Amino acid sequence: MLHIVTNKNVDCYRAELDQAFQLRHKVFVEEKNWTDLARENGRETDRFDDEHAVHMLFIVDSRVIGYQRMLPSTRPHLLSEVLSDLCEGERPAGENVWEWTRYCVEPQYRERGRMLSPVANALLSGIVEWGLKTDVDTIIIEMNPLWLLRLVQLHFRVTPLGLPRVIGNEETVAVTASFDERTLARLHEMRKASTPAGTVDG
Repeated sequence: MLHIVTNKNVDCYRAELDQAFQLRHKVFVEEKNWTDLARENGRETDRFDDEHAVHMLFIVDSRVIGYQRMLPSTRPHLLSEVLSDLCEGERPAGENVWEWTRYCVEPQYRERGRMLSPVANALLSGIVEWGLKTDVDTIIIEMNPLWLLRLVQLHFRVTPLGLPRVIGNEETVAVTASFDERTLARLHEMRKASTPAGTVDG
């Protein structure tokens, strides 16, 4: 099940957030070898994990197996403060624009092949559902360019903000991805098509 954690309910999710920060460390430091994010306590956090961040946790049997973070574009975020070289024109900003960062899923729950895994689908659906309820319709993403086609297939309207650059041994491009009810319908359609009986579903 997907849980949305904000500064209003964070005290109810301290243990789960601690698991999420451990998952972030496992994926971004231990798997991707982003050594500059390494922490001795095994929990990857940064200055953007403040009261303005929205954390989305996919939890099964009290265990966090998927995570993503949303940051308002009207405040300091990765594209404005850390990865500004990825944006060659005017940086997108507005109350309706948020940045999607730190997406990660436990290895055994990731997609195999071209279809989104149920956990990945639930996380993406969570962004769209949350956005539709909060008047957010566009996300900023710094990602591998291979994701571009997948996002279009999911009915996001994707616009590159610049050319790809190599960051941490991985090619990365910044984009905006806009969405609406059609995006959510597409995600729901794909979830029904790819979730056999007994599979984790959000």
